[in-house]
Amino acid sequence: MDMALHVAPSSSDPASRRLRRQAEAGSLRRITAGVYTDDLTSPLDAVVRRELLPILAAVVPEAMISHRSALGTPISPAGSVHLTGPYRRELKLPGLRLVIRKGPGPLASDIRVPTRTGAVQHSSLPRALLENLAIARARDPAERHVIGQAGVEGKLESLLATQGETALNRLRDDANAVGQALGLEAEAAKLDRLIGALLGTRPGKLVHPAAVARQQGFAYDLRRADLFARAAESLAASSPSVPPATSGGDVELRAFAESYFSNYIEGTEFEIEEAHTIVATRQALAYREDDSHDVIGTFNAILDSMARPVFPTSFDAFTAQLQSWNSQVLFSRSSKRPGHWKERANRAGSTEFVDPALVRGTLAKGFEYVVQAQDPVAKAALAMLVVLEVHPFTDGNGRTARLALNLALSAAGLVRIIVPTVFREDYVLTLKAFSNDGHIEPFIRMMARVARFSAWLDFASKTTLFGQLERSNALKSPLEGKLTFPA
Repeated sequence: MDMALHVAPSSSDPASRRLRRQAEAGSLRRITAGVYTDDLTSPLDAVVRRELLPILAAVVPEAMISHRSALGTPISPAGSVHLTGPYRRELKLPGLRLVIRKGPGPLASDIRVPTRTGAVQHSSLPRALLENLAIARARDPAERHVIGQAGVEGKLESLLATQGETALNRLRDDANAVGQALGLEAEAAKLDRLIGALLGTRPGKLVHPAAVARQQGFAYDLRRADLFARAAESLAASSPSVPPATSGGDVELRAFAESYFSNYIEGTEFEIEEAHTIVATRQALAYREDDSHDVIGTFNAILDSMARPVFPTSFDAFTAQLQSWNSQVLFSRSSKRPGHWKERANRAGSTEFVDPALVRGTLAKGFEYVVQAQDPVAKAALAMLVVLEVHPFTDGNGRTARLALNLALSAAGLVRIIVPTVFREDYVLTLKAFSNDGHIEPFIRMMARVARFSAWLDFASKTTLFGQLERSNALKSPLEGKLTFPA
């Protein structure tokens, strides 16, 4: 059943007395003077948050949402909604407070939001940015009615990243007009300087990390930066368990298995005997030269990383290693520009990867978390996730990312991870859960299982290895079986 608000026009209205009687009888609950709800079960603070706009329209119809509440979510970290009205007032509601500052009313360019109890006025983006450049007097940032220069820079950088320079220049013009109408010329001039510094058309000191990064030529994808931060925190608390690497066995057989399955994940499918012949002879299969070369190139890159298991400690070395791997993996596909950063946006299904202009900056931001990771498995997982989320190349990104994962594991003396064909869907779905929703727990569980599988494999001979792959269903499609091997 839909829950509803009940609002009395005034305290003297007959409806007000009727609502009070219903509240006394227990069929309604009072939120504030003249406003009631027939939701008898939800906590009142939850009702207030859910019905915030209709409540504002009923309680303070003459005020408009402004300052920090007009940028992002209306409720501040301190539990306040900041408004501008014809008077100064503070009103407490269950779970939050309304803070009204005296100021000019709405302009024609401001936003009018209709609700079932009336309309709510809302500062336009240009006005809200100017309001948020006002001086903040509260010491606690959560208590302030403005987000300040750093917060405004973050909003501008996000707008520039998603809508480009034209949108920022249009915003500047609109803000100048609003500033003149409201007497906020000083704030409009400051906003103009910030936009100029962000676009690189005039000098100026910026303070928001993303804005500073763009000014320095390392602009990054804010959503991905947040994903990396969450992943780093989760992996520091609980990283997958990866067994130590075992000595002995045929090194080239190990590299072949890793190359075979890494390519299979990306859709380069060969029968395993067929693929092994390609690698053993270094000869491409007729009519499938490029696919054959992908397997050979990946195999060679894996052999190199096994021979020199040292993970890069600087960003320049990290990006040079990624480019070198990508060049090896795609050495026969000149149209894919192997080893060069992408020039066009790329995507997989509904997932859109980092914009080409933000590739180096986002890699740099992700590498910060990689080098800070104390746990070697967390470092390895983060390295792979950063490359996968950025997708810095036209092609070969998955194979390059798994090379980064396994180099970090080899550097720590841990087993290199192989994702078998039968486990492909599990692998892909956990990456989607992380990319789309920030859920990393499925990824951690998946990694732990394939690590145990990889440690179980015996590379003493081709016969031994291929027998294990058959018995464990590793070579089957996800629809044909499940991965099975001794615990």
